[in-house]
Amino acid sequence: MRCLSIVRALAAAALLALGAATPALAQRTVMLDVCNDTGFSVATAAAYRTGPGENRTMRTWFLIEPGACLEGGLNGVTGDDIDLHVMSGVWTWPSGAGDRTWCVSPDGSISMASGEPCSDRQAARGFHTTPIEITGQPGPGGLNVGRVSWRIRCRDLGAADAALCPGAPVDAQGMARPVRTLEICSTGRTDRPIVILEALASGDFAIDGQHVLPGGTCGDLYRGFPETDEVMVAEIGVVTVSQDGQLCLPIPADSDWPASRHCAEGEAIAGYRIHAFAPNVSRSTIYVSQ
Repeated sequence: MRCLSIVRALAAAALLALGAATPALAQRTVMLDVCNDTGFSVATAAAYRTGPGENRTMRTWFLIEPGACLEGGLNGVTGDDIDLHVMSGVWTWPSGAGDRTWCVSPDGSISMASGEPCSDRQAARGFHTTPIEITGQPGPGGLNVGRVSWRIRCRDLGAADAALCPGAPVDAQGMARPVRTLEICSTGRTDRPIVILEALASGDFAIDGQHVLPGGTCGDLYRGFPETDEVMVAEIGVVTVSQDGQLCLPIPADSDWPASRHCAEGEAIAGYRIHAFAPNVSRSTIYVSQ
């Protein structure tokens, strides 16, 4: 009798263990509560399990307008978490590597999720693993509906991008326009004073920043949203036939720019190049002091 009781107890424990594991393996509906706190539209991709294994389904893209939250759900989800990725322009959430990396296609689709190496049409993107919260709302199969929540905010980007994000212009789809980054490389041996100017729609130029580029180095000296997609790169004290033109710039009080007899008192001459960013190109490189 005692042996029979032990067998029954073990069987009951096994049933309890199976019952405890069943909800995680059973398919349920999960609502995506992703809210967009930015001033432009964002697109969301989701990778989630639909069976007992580790394989995941990839679904792209859910579009979320500024100030809105995603209204939609994923059916047949198993497990206790979902991987989410959000993008707009060149910005992504998470802004770093994320918890997992999946290959994502640019178009909207449903497919099996795959890791690196990615195909030519895919890009490796970092995903944020988000736990599924079980709500009290009944769903298909008698299981309560799940929910994942995430707020997309400018302040969660890197410091420089967090400052640019609130004023980002938008493209025809309402997404953030790509941030334009200009890398400048010096082929000379000496430090080179560089001034970056933005081309304005009015036809004028506005000084964006003053830099000293060490000889033989490269640096991202411009990052922003030029009104006309053009910037001027002016080399102080350098005038060559390969440049687009010359201009005189006021000498800052804290600089050692050389004065020029070709300019008014207190001004230095600079040779400049005009760089036009190509459509949909966010990063370019030019060389100075050649």
